[in-house]
Amino acid sequence: MNQAFLTRTHAMDGCETCHKGDPKAGGKEVAHKGLVARPSRDPDAVCVACHEKEVSNVKTSLHFTVRGDENLMKIRSSPRWPEVQPIFQQACQSCHASCGDCHVSKAKSARGGLIDGHIFSKRPPMEVACGTCHGGRVLPEYTGRNEGFPPDVHYQKAKMDCVACHSSTQLHGDGTAYPNRHAVKTKPQCISCHPNAKAAGSPIEQHAVHGDKINCVVCHSTVYKGCESCHLGEGAKSSLQFKIGKSSRPDAPYQYTLLRHVPTVRTMLDPKLKDAMPSYDAVPTWKDTTPHNVQRKTPRTATCNSCHGNARIFLKPGDLNPVESAANTKVVVPAVPAPR
Repeated sequence: MNQAFLTRTHAMDGCETCHKGDPKAGGKEVAHKGLVARPSRDPDAVCVACHEKEVSNVKTSLHFTVRGDENLMKIRSSPRWPEVQPIFQQACQSCHASCGDCHVSKAKSARGGLIDGHIFSKRPPMEVACGTCHGGRVLPEYTGRNEGFPPDVHYQKAKMDCVACHSSTQLHGDGTAYPNRHAVKTKPQCISCHPNAKAAGSPIEQHAVHGDKINCVVCHSTVYKGCESCHLGEGAKSSLQFKIGKSSRPDAPYQYTLLRHVPTVRTMLDPKLKDAMPSYDAVPTWKDTTPHNVQRKTPRTATCNSCHGNARIFLKPGDLNPVESAANTKVVVPAVPAPR
């Protein structure tokens, strides 16, 4: 334990306030009876006493509930969701982020351990707190760890950390049970800081020409990482990719966006439940993505023909794996825009 912790607010009332047990007992076994090793995994039991509003909100947040993944699994497994739900809770929902997983320790699913000797941090280091769970692709993209590609411009120029864009309200939730991250009202949006990027009346020709048809990241992101077969437990691999396709979101304010391949395979739950996803073909395995590797200037911003006529960067029917979701046909671009 970091000795500095003993002078902090969370230490003032003694260990038993959070960890329970009986500090007055004469023996170890009796003193540790009822001990709670990771109290902040259950915010209602400990954190609510001092952080009532945050706990109330976080219980419906996407970070805590993993509702976005849950809703996708409900679609894929319908009508077998009642059988699949316990598997999801055991395998997927156990990774959810509770209060302590960000503010004092690393998530148990990521080998756990205290961040800084039990000291609670209101704004913990990005690499440790966020990077523990989002270090597979998001952190490498953002900090430039994908060989040959620069960091995101917001990190490169200003060393902005995650919460500079992902507000506390978004991370903790606002009390609304949003179905997925795209529906969150306080999600980051480029135009919040770059109002001139709005298509209507934009002084930037490319923005005005494309209107609201193209997501900002299509032109302003570099390559990003996609995954294959990770959920099979063997043969997992990842690779850098860049594919423009149609958005699968009915609520999307644009027609074209970047798509990332996700490793959800038809048979991944078979060891637990055979044919667990009879509706697997209802949802694409190429999903709308927002890479964390934004640059002001990219190959797409250089010339029109960097996209128009460049078939390689569009998701086409021939790029699809025939054993994967039939819904992928909805997001491909069958005809690449002609050269300009």
